[in-house]
Amino acid sequence: MVTDVDMPRMDGIELVQLIRKDPRLKALPVMIVSYKDREDDRRRGLDAGADFYLAKSTFHNESLLKAVLDLVGEP
Repeated sequence: MVTDVDMPRMDGIELVQLIRKDPRLKALPVMIVSYKDREDDRRRGLDAGADFYLAKSTFHNESLLKAVLDLVGEP
């Protein structure tokens, strides 16, 4: 799953925490892609249980594809 941090009603950090608490979804690979690129933001996302945290300011298609392949493997 790919999520942002800033969303209506619930932020991405809360979403990741809920996913990690749900036994049915616990193993779901989760990636946060956000404009928030401070180290504190990144740490918050990873501490919540995200597998990857990519900043939009340094975002490249190759980075996303590599992260997805790392999480789910080759097709």
